[in-house]
Amino acid sequence: MEIKDNKSFYSFLESISTEEESTIFRGVKSKSYKLTPGIGRFKTNKGKEFSIYEEKTILKLFKQKAYPYLKIDNSNELELLALAQHHGLPTRLLDWTWNPLVAFYFAVEEDWKDFDSNDKSAVYIWRKDYKGQLDPDFDPFKIKRINLFLPNHVTERITAQSGLFSVHANPNSEFKSKNISIVEINPNYRGDLKKLLQKLGIHRGNLFPDVDGIAMYTKWLRTNIY
Repeated sequence: MEIKDNKSFYSFLESISTEEESTIFRGVKSKSYKLTPGIGRFKTNKGKEFSIYEEKTILKLFKQKAYPYLKIDNSNELELLALAQHHGLPTRLLDWTWNPLVAFYFAVEEDWKDFDSNDKSAVYIWRKDYKGQLDPDFDPFKIKRINLFLPNHVTERITAQSGLFSVHANPNSEFKSKNISIVEINPNYRGDLKKLLQKLGIHRGNLFPDVDGIAMYTKWLRTNIY
């Protein structure tokens, strides 16, 4: 399905209004962005794939250097991974949301100056067949299959974005499932959809409830940036 105008957007929302509570969403700027966790999209500073040892090392470095700024004294590895993920560190997590509007926002949030006419933004829809853990205690580096967990809202952003995470046993490989579908967004509609979502209360000021988020939202409102 392709979302190309307000009519098709509202039609899509109506079509998923009866979805099971287990359905979750992930918005991506380009449909070419596969479901590969961040750590699997980077190489080490020696040009190799990240091993578990190197994953743990980068997480330890984050905790050590972020300690003065973040409340992470008693965070377990899962909470620490979630916190690191939301501050831009590549991890074996993928972000998902219960809210399809949030997913659409992240699909169209950024300008696309070097747009490929054959490409489109997209939203992944995962009708998952197992539940996430509310109080997870598993070791993210020893799992044999994908696990889901709902963070203890270590940041206001996770709460605002209705967020949850998938934790990948093999983060260097693309995640595929028969329960995942994708809806595409026509590139000519990206800007109008972003404006519509703002009217629906889905914008950076609300999804990133901090000074940076408010500043970026105000900039978007009052300047000519995308």
